[in-house]
Amino acid sequence: MKRKIIYITVMVLIISFSANAFASNRIDKQKAIELAIQQNSEIKKIRREIAKTKAQLEETKGAFYPTLDLGSTYTRFEEPSQLGRTKNNYSVSLDLKQPIFLGGKLRFNYQMMKNKLKISKLNLEQKKEEIIYQVLEEYYNILKAKKMLKVREQQVKQNKQYVEVAKVNKEVGIHTKTDLLQAKVSYNQAQQDQLVAENNLETAKLALKNTLNLADDSTLKITDGLKWQQKSFKLEEVYDYALNNKVVFKLLKLQKENAELDLKSQKNQNIYPDINLTAGYETNEDELTVNDGEWQTALSISYNLYNGGRDKDEINQKVEELEKVKIEENQTKDDIKLAIKNVLLDLREARDKIKLNNLNLNQAKENLKDNEFKFKEGLITSLDLLDVQTTYQQVKTQYYQAIYEYNLAIAKLNKAIGKIEKAN
Repeated sequence: MKRKIIYITVMVLIISFSANAFASNRIDKQKAIELAIQQNSEIKKIRREIAKTKAQLEETKGAFYPTLDLGSTYTRFEEPSQLGRTKNNYSVSLDLKQPIFLGGKLRFNYQMMKNKLKISKLNLEQKKEEIIYQVLEEYYNILKAKKMLKVREQQVKQNKQYVEVAKVNKEVGIHTKTDLLQAKVSYNQAQQDQLVAENNLETAKLALKNTLNLADDSTLKITDGLKWQQKSFKLEEVYDYALNNKVVFKLLKLQKENAELDLKSQKNQNIYPDINLTAGYETNEDELTVNDGEWQTALSISYNLYNGGRDKDEINQKVEELEKVKIEENQTKDDIKLAIKNVLLDLREARDKIKLNNLNLNQAKENLKDNEFKFKEGLITSLDLLDVQTTYQQVKTQYYQAIYEYNLAIAKLNKAIGKIEKAN
C-alpha cells in the first residue's frame, strides 16, 4: 500500500511538472517581448558595458582626490664606504600629489563620463526598441500564418464536399465525369496548399523561438488572435512625441554635450595653467628607520606657451566634431519625420484595405453560398464553383494580410517615435 502511494505521488508530480512546462510556453504578445529582452545576448552585453562604464565613472571621480604613494628600497653594497657608510642602505619615501587647478579638465572629464554612462543606458533602450519590433513582426506573422492555415483547412473541407456532391450528381446524370475530375484535382491541390500553410506556420514559430532563445522542439502556444483596432494619428503630434522620446535624439544630445565639453576643456588648456601640490617625506639610512627623514612640499605651475600650433589644430578638430554632431542631429530629424510620414501612409492603406476586404468578404461569402447551392442542383459546373471559391479565398487572404500589415505598421510607428509598445 505504501509503495502504491509513493508511485501515485511521483506520477502526480511528473504530470504537474509537465503541465507547468507546457504552460510556460503559452505566451501572449507582452510575455514574448519580456522573454526576448530577458534572453537576448546583445542586451546582456550592453548591461555588462553599463557596469564597466559605472566603474570608469568611479575611476574618473577618483582623479579629484590626492594620490599617496609609499615606497621603500634596500641596497647592499660590496664594500663599506670610506665616509663611514655601511654595506646596507635603506630608503623610505612617502609622496603625495594633489591637483589644485587644471583648467576644469577633471570636471569636464567627469561630466563626459557621466554622459557616457547615460549613453550606455540609452543604447540599451535602443536595442530594446529593435528587439520589440522584431518580436512583434514575428509574433504577428505567426498569427497571420494561423489564419492562413485555417483558410486552407476550410478550403480542403469544402473541396471534399464538392467531390462528394460531384459523385452523387454524376450518378444521377446531373454532372459529367469532367466535373468530378475537376473537383478531385481541386481537392488534391487544396491539400497541398494546406501542407504549405502548415509549413509556413512552423517556420514562423521557429523564427520566434530563435528570438526567444527557446529550443526548436519546444511547444509554443500563442494565446492571441489576429485582430485589429482602428487608431488615429496626427503627423505633428507623433513627430513631437518622437523629438521628446526617441532614443536617438537623446543620444545625439549627449554626444553634442560631450563634444562641447571636450572643446571647452581643450580651449582651457591653452588659457589656464596647471597647478599641482606635491609633498613628500624621505629617509636614506644604513638601517630601516623613519625618524630622521626630511619633508618636502612644492607647488608646481605649468603653462603651455607654444607647442608648434598643435593646440590650435586640436581645437579645430573639436570644433569640426561638434559641427558634425549638429549636422547629424538635423539629418536625423528629417529622416525620422520622413519615416513617420511613410508609416502613416502604410497605416491608412492597411486600414482602407481592411474595410474594403471586409465588405468584399461578406459579398464573396454570400456569392459562394449561392453557387454551392447551384452546384448541388446541377445548375453550374465544378469549374464555375471553384472560380467563385478561389475568389472567396483570395479576398479572405487579403483581409488577414491587411490586418497583419496594419498591426505591423503600428509597431513600426512606435519604433519610429520611440514608444515602447504594451500589450492591449
